[in-house]
Amino acid sequence: MRRTQNEDGFAVVAAIILLTVIMGLGLGLLLFTDSQQKASTREQASEAAFNVAEAALNAQVGQLSRKWPQAETEMPERCTSSSANSGTNDCPTSADLKLDPNTGSTTCSGTEAWGSSLSNQWTTYVRRDIGESPLFSTEEKSQLSYASSEGGALWVRAVGVVQCHPVTVVTLVTRQRVSVVVPEDAIVGNWFKTTNNGNKVIVDRKGKAAEAAQVGMRCEPPRSRASGTCEEYDASKEQVSPPISEHPVTSATTLTSSQLATLKSEAQAHSTFYSPTSPYHCPSSMTELQGATLSSSTRAPVYVEGCGALNVKANGTANTETNPGFLVIANGTFEVSGTATYYGIIYAANLQKSTEAVVKLQGKANVIGGIIVDSTGGIEFGSSGENLEFDSLAIHNLTISAGAAATRNSFRILSAGQ
Repeated sequence: MRRTQNEDGFAVVAAIILLTVIMGLGLGLLLFTDSQQKASTREQASEAAFNVAEAALNAQVGQLSRKWPQAETEMPERCTSSSANSGTNDCPTSADLKLDPNTGSTTCSGTEAWGSSLSNQWTTYVRRDIGESPLFSTEEKSQLSYASSEGGALWVRAVGVVQCHPVTVVTLVTRQRVSVVVPEDAIVGNWFKTTNNGNKVIVDRKGKAAEAAQVGMRCEPPRSRASGTCEEYDASKEQVSPPISEHPVTSATTLTSSQLATLKSEAQAHSTFYSPTSPYHCPSSMTELQGATLSSSTRAPVYVEGCGALNVKANGTANTETNPGFLVIANGTFEVSGTATYYGIIYAANLQKSTEAVVKLQGKANVIGGIIVDSTGGIEFGSSGENLEFDSLAIHNLTISAGAAATRNSFRILSAGQ
């Protein structure tokens, strides 16, 4: 009985039990803290990957703004941080993204849902919108044909990877085009003349239009109306039909410098820019003066710069009656002869401020559309037949690119597997 009532060692047992409880609580707290650190790390990686994906998406939209693809060969299947990204393959460059070079994955294994290696810091995909659903779906994955995308839209899917953690975002991009306002006149310039003495129509101001278009001559010195040399043609032989009875006042500058810069950029993007400076060249045929087809009713402009006295002595046809073009001669002069036919507007910006004939039509050359010459330059007709037939369609279809923009409310983060 005395031994059973002895309490020696009870404190040790209590201490062991208390220590065990404290250690369990400590280990639990340690595990909880470690779990929170891992969750925080994953969250930081996810946020960083989202920033990379969003930067890649915006950079790809910027490339589409510069050049809208018209054929499958104009866009690679995918653009990645490890590919040779340059302005020639329509992929964004790493400089476009402005990312920290130490951010992103380099040794990750596996691939994301559409097959790009997780070792790529970023990947972008451009696909045609099939239009069957307002939301992005995996059905867009195979839509590499861009021929019918001009009037529609393109999906841009971008993947960012940080610490082997991918985040995928997507947005719908639409092409933006704006109309260009030019005078709805048959010919516009400082002066014009005909060098043919025949009894025939050389300038048809009406064409297929409901009403005859005007002839807008500025008649500034040295070609002033007072001297009688502003409009040189034989009215008795009906060389201009219907006869000119009005003289509208027109501006000496039709397009602004920013509009010219936009036209030049668009022509460069569609390989319709010409210059004697390498890697370009000056055009020598009507085929080269045909604008790239953007849709059934619009074409990319053709822009010629620095080619001096450009003389196209050739036969052939540029553009079509239902899809006319827009030819810009930034500086220098332009002469067409032979039996060439041009559908569209010929616009000579005359940046060299010439007072001589800037646009000449010789032989049986024919323009179906209109001719505009800025500043004090003139237009000369010397054909053995009709040189100009006015067509208002060429003016009404005249648009320039205003870039591309993401469609409102189309941006979203995709779940794994999409």
